[in-house]
Amino acid sequence: MKMDEEEVLEEISGYLHGYLKSGQIRINSFLSKINVNIANLEQLLILRFLLRTETKDFVRNLPVLLKRFKTTTNMKTETYMGEVRGQIDWDHTIKERLVRNYKDKTIFSTNEHVRSYNIPENQILKELLGVFYSCLFKNDYIAGFGKTSWFSEWQKLKQNILHAYKRNIYIQRVDELRVPDRVVQQKVNHRNKLYRQAAALLLAYRRLVDGHYSEEDIRLLLRETFIAPDNKDVLMELYWVIQLIKQNTMESQLYLMDGTKNKSLVASWNKKSYVYRLYHDSVGSDKVAFRITGSEIKESNNPYLKQKYQSVQTANKITERLFGKKKSDDIWRGRPDFFLEIVDGRTSELVKIVIGEVKNTTRKEYAIKGLEELLDYLHFVKDSKGEYMLHGEIEVRGILCVGGMEMKGDAEMNIVQVVKLGDLLDLKIEVAEQSS
Repeated sequence: MKMDEEEVLEEISGYLHGYLKSGQIRINSFLSKINVNIANLEQLLILRFLLRTETKDFVRNLPVLLKRFKTTTNMKTETYMGEVRGQIDWDHTIKERLVRNYKDKTIFSTNEHVRSYNIPENQILKELLGVFYSCLFKNDYIAGFGKTSWFSEWQKLKQNILHAYKRNIYIQRVDELRVPDRVVQQKVNHRNKLYRQAAALLLAYRRLVDGHYSEEDIRLLLRETFIAPDNKDVLMELYWVIQLIKQNTMESQLYLMDGTKNKSLVASWNKKSYVYRLYHDSVGSDKVAFRITGSEIKESNNPYLKQKYQSVQTANKITERLFGKKKSDDIWRGRPDFFLEIVDGRTSELVKIVIGEVKNTTRKEYAIKGLEELLDYLHFVKDSKGEYMLHGEIEVRGILCVGGMEMKGDAEMNIVQVVKLGDLLDLKIEVAEQSS
């Protein structure tokens, strides 16, 4: 059995809308049923709002659109002594002289034309520019995506925002305030393209941050800005990760896959009295670690380990001397394709860990390599105290996920289970109930 990229995306896209790593933006025609139970949903929606074609087109064309910036001219009557500014209003002048000093012939009231920038259209425009400026220059989370290919265009576009919001002399004269929704809605049909588009975008943004959206609104936004992994191996890893979710729960809490402080947490769910936490491409959590330091073998009398330790130490010294960089003294550091932690919800104690390695292949040689890597993870994984976990009190299991291939014997052995494409029921994970 073999699946092409489109089939994989169709199968898992309803869970991939939180994927924010390396990839390409594409219209996702498969995105019909989605899991919207996702942490930091507002942050995700704001990011996706910036990725909309309408949003980028507006900012891209902003320098040209601003040439249609409008003001109003109002007549203003002022009274001066000893000078005349504008056209004299004799009726008002006589009234002012009678009030102040009827003998003073230097008192004049004049009518002046005063340009006003504070029309609702301009206030809407300035509020929208302020939204863009805050998102692009003050939001550290959004700024963190500057190097990704799907967000790179904003590195140039945001200069249009900077120039308009901070340097345009006309925009500077507009008071910044929140325009009532009713007024913004009225300007959506404005004849001037600048104000029409600004009102539509500001209204769309407000609906997102105020939570006034339907599931259909979310689906449309995510569909238009879907980010598909551009690495086929990563896509297949996520395929197995999401299949693990689908085979074990209907009520998962999803997290943004952005490589930040959540340490690649993809999903969590509750089952009976246990909490399940599923990670992708992670070096560990606060409960487990995939790392062996040089200090563990430093005092060993084993000839191989003594030579290995000396090799690492020498490499570190030469690296620092030649390149000015310090390396860690790690002998081994792992990053499994995925791992699942199962924690007792009453005590917060770890009771089981399942480590997964994905090899999207039908070749036995490649599958064997995956098996070897998986066994390293199983034997080297440690708990929060730095103790090796295999054969300890916490249950440790491994899953090797492969394509369709012929295998001899049972695919489930002691600590390792081999799961082929199509055998998704084998991904059900249970916790052995301990007898009291």
